[in-house]
Amino acid sequence: MKRTLLFFTIVLLFAGEYITLDNGKVIELKPDGTWHEVKVIKKGSDTIVLKPDGTWEKVEAKKIEAANKLETAVDKKYKDEPLVKTLLGKWEGDGIFMEFEPSSAKIKIKKGHTNRVIEGKWIVENLDEKNKIVTVNIGEGARLGFLTFGGEIRKIKIKDNNTIVDKTDAIEGKVYTLYRKR
Repeated sequence: MKRTLLFFTIVLLFAGEYITLDNGKVIELKPDGTWHEVKVIKKGSDTIVLKPDGTWEKVEAKKIEAANKLETAVDKKYKDEPLVKTLLGKWEGDGIFMEFEPSSAKIKIKKGHTNRVIEGKWIVENLDEKNKIVTVNIGEGARLGFLTFGGEIRKIKIKDNNTIVDKTDAIEGKVYTLYRKR
């Protein structure tokens, strides 16, 4: 009896929580703070989770929660700011292209002979009006409180209505100047 109780306690301690992201993917949040993507399949009335390490587990369908992406009051405020609205449109620079629409964004960055593409919903993480810097997160899968899953943070300085500077990789010596594309 003690062995069975110990086994179930260990299973409960190491069992993860499954969350369906806005993009339909399911992740397992582990108690140690890490996470990984899993595949969920239905077989009859059973819900089975296939893990990246090849293991699987039966779970109750109700244990797989949908992540609600809440738009915070701060994010709503930022989206209406004139500095943020300046980003809307198409931008192009040497080896980089950006396109901001009201609800989605796309960035292509040339890396050697290939293009790195980042796309999806975008939100404003921070707005520094004094220095005219807008920090955005593009392609975020989900947000649970202060935790975000996926996405790319970009730090963009607004020079004027026709010029922006992506300072995200300034530490590596890469600063991109982009001009509004008509």
